[in-house]
Amino acid sequence: MNSKLITRNIGRFLLLMALQVLVFNNIYLGGYINPCLYILFIAMLPTNTGRIPMMLIAFCAGMLIDIATNMPGFHAAACTLVAFLRGIWLDKIILRDNEEVIETPSIYNVAYQQFAIYLFLILFIFHLAYYLLLTFSFSEMPVVLLSSLLSTVITWILAILYQTLFFRKRLKADSMKN
Repeated sequence: MNSKLITRNIGRFLLLMALQVLVFNNIYLGGYINPCLYILFIAMLPTNTGRIPMMLIAFCAGMLIDIATNMPGFHAAACTLVAFLRGIWLDKIILRDNEEVIETPSIYNVAYQQFAIYLFLILFIFHLAYYLLLTFSFSEMPVVLLSSLLSTVITWILAILYQTLFFRKRLKADSMKN
């Protein structure tokens, strides 16, 4: 990994964590929706990141959110699950049809539909695991599914907006340099 890529990922991590702690953790729409945009950091980590480092990074990111919100490890557990499954979905959804090397999955260097499906799956599994741990009851499954689906949709929309706002500028700047 080159230093430019590491710097971008650290910057993305800091921005998404700050947004999550300062803004999105304070949003509960209708009691069912809590966007977790910081999961985008895990989804966009470089494709050559190994499974163990990926799971450690995801665990630490989730634990930081847990510490900031006084939660007993729900974010850390859900993030670790997502990191474990990410490699499988990355191979099956994004990398299988691409002949070129993809450094970082995003809407600008992967087919939009492929990235949208990949991101939706990651967000849904995260929210499902998170809400199952939060309620710890299968009798609340309709509420868990509703909360998971609504939070996933809102987070997915925010993630696409984030990429549109921040990546387009960087891609234009990179193309002007060449």
